[in-house]
Amino acid sequence: MEEDKNSSDSNKRGPSLGYSDISPKRAMWQEIANKENGIFKISMTSGKEIETHNISIPYKKWNIEISNSDTRPLKFQISFQTCLDFDLTISWEDFIDRIGKVFGKHDIELGLMEFDKHYQVKSNRPDLVKEIITTNIQKTFLKYNVCSLSFQAANNNKGAELISVIERNAGTKEMILELIDTFKLLIDNIVKMRITEKQGLKL
Repeated sequence: MEEDKNSSDSNKRGPSLGYSDISPKRAMWQEIANKENGIFKISMTSGKEIETHNISIPYKKWNIEISNSDTRPLKFQISFQTCLDFDLTISWEDFIDRIGKVFGKHDIELGLMEFDKHYQVKSNRPDLVKEIITTNIQKTFLKYNVCSLSFQAANNNKGAELISVIERNAGTKEMILELIDTFKLLIDNIVKMRITEKQGLKL
């Protein structure tokens, strides 16, 4: 119960800078990896000051890579081979963004009022965004106050990276499993819109 309360408080505050001991989450990550047929690895810096958790969850031809460390927030990342020029950024909307809307600088609105008020959405293909970021995905982002998501060309120019920063702390097992299901749905929607090659990206 205390873990749930801490997770809820963290969601309201969002990511914070500084140090947070993640070692108590080892057992949780191993349970999640076992349930999802994934791999859980722990790494430490040379001086053993910073611990990092890396979890790889297979889904169809892709891997959902999850990472969290003592000094970095929880992050989801998926690599794609792309066959369509597409970029997308979703981020918290700040005061300046709201002022911009007053003067006609509108971003993409997806139809769920609370989501549209909370997030700024930008893309070169608004028509595809509305098919990819469905209402269920929007509700999950709001539920856990997900900080950001981006779909951008990868540095190797052979594909794209979907990267989402969630929050400072890993939260609960139930939260992570729900987020994993949400990112599986994101993959399905991206494939449905023919943005990616169906065979996935081999890492």
